[in-house]
Amino acid sequence: MRATLHVIAVATIIVARICAAQMFAPDIPKAWADKDVTGFEVPLTHPDRSPRYMTEKEYYAVKVRPIYRSYPVYAEGSEPTGYLDWLKQKEPEVVFDSSKLKTKEDWIRAGKIVFEAENSFFPATDPPGGRKVPPERRKWIGKDGAIRGFAPGTVYIIRQKGVLELGSNSCAGCHTRLLPDGTLIEGAQGDEGAGIRQPLPSGFPEERVRQALNNAWVLFGIPWIQTREEFEKAYLDLKPAEGNLMSTFSRQGTSMTHPPHIPSLIGIQNRKYLDATGLVRHRSIADLMRYAIINEGLDTSAHFGEFQPATEQTRTAFNQEVGTRFSDEQLYALGLYVYSLQPPVNSNPVSDVARAGEKVFQQQGCGGCHTPPYFTNNKLTPAIGFQVSDELRRTEDILDVSVRTDPMLTLRTRRGTGFYKVPSLQGVWFRSAFGHTGQADTLEEWFDPARLKADYVPRGYHRGPGPILGHEFGLKLSQVDRRALIAFLKTL
Repeated sequence: MRATLHVIAVATIIVARICAAQMFAPDIPKAWADKDVTGFEVPLTHPDRSPRYMTEKEYYAVKVRPIYRSYPVYAEGSEPTGYLDWLKQKEPEVVFDSSKLKTKEDWIRAGKIVFEAENSFFPATDPPGGRKVPPERRKWIGKDGAIRGFAPGTVYIIRQKGVLELGSNSCAGCHTRLLPDGTLIEGAQGDEGAGIRQPLPSGFPEERVRQALNNAWVLFGIPWIQTREEFEKAYLDLKPAEGNLMSTFSRQGTSMTHPPHIPSLIGIQNRKYLDATGLVRHRSIADLMRYAIINEGLDTSAHFGEFQPATEQTRTAFNQEVGTRFSDEQLYALGLYVYSLQPPVNSNPVSDVARAGEKVFQQQGCGGCHTPPYFTNNKLTPAIGFQVSDELRRTEDILDVSVRTDPMLTLRTRRGTGFYKVPSLQGVWFRSAFGHTGQADTLEEWFDPARLKADYVPRGYHRGPGPILGHEFGLKLSQVDRRALIAFLKTL
């Protein structure tokens, strides 16, 4: 009798799970509704320059970008014989079809497709036989000889039969990390050096110089702070970037001299603000969908007062002539996928040293800002020199204490709110590029008091010697306590 009841119970659970999966009805919000778009961002330091985006009507008049099947690019010597000719015989195949998605798991898997989808395309010019891979990129070659498709130009895309293209600008291109053991973590802080602005080569043709200056102005121009003449002089005087440039990215709207580090997306569902400057209020999956829209390039066509960076004459990835936006279904699937991401198994032991570090964490009051269980209080802290208005105190969750890190990113860019968000410490063990500009390469460097010296040379991103300013908490600990604190943080 007991065995029979057990069988019935198991069967009931299985049926219930099947029914639950079959009953999933996605509640897909409208990503670009006028009433919601007006309130999803924190005002800029100059509120009259906060972006005015295209209207709901204009947005939904834009053509949806289909997502086509992609194929791997192989390293030299590993490409199958006749591979390129075989690809040229393939018909284009659309791989995202929301009508075929029945369960939540289906939607999450489809979201992975969106996450990995390139949306800026250029002709493939690789000769038959495979691509030469420089030594520093060989870690990205898989066991089958294919270059892992998480960096620009590492997959072939077929949008027209007989025409091979490469692509860039996928979410995965910045948010995929390769651990030393070969594990790929999607959604993690990327470990590629993406988009660091470097000086123009000497002898560059004048036409190319003008093109580079125009492109930089579209990405980083902020005329209410710096005239175009001043901006172009700064670009032409740019010093080479030095140190470990990995995990740092000059994203549009930020800075060509102070690029932010690439964030990890794992655990983002528990974050109240998005972007290092807390630009986006994260109230629901709809806000994450809108955040994806602007990060794919829509913000370059916004109006910042009377200034519009990108026009019909200066196209971006968002306003190319073929395929210009994701559908709401694609964005919803993307959001579900990002929310589903989990950290890798932590290999750092909870040792006696780590337990001692937890006590140091508590004694030093670290939890006031980095509050468990998410190890952030999800608040905004003002940068040096920013005066918080009464209106912002009413609308935002503010910790009215400045940790005095470099204010450039939040005071002199198109994403500058005057604040930095309090970051989460979860997953610091598999991250690098600490500080919002990625100047400290490791936790050990972040807690090294030598970083405050005027002649200090950062081991992370930098353009010359100088201190890593701010967040002086923990710098006066003894070496024993400092090692213990770091050991504890690496278990999070």
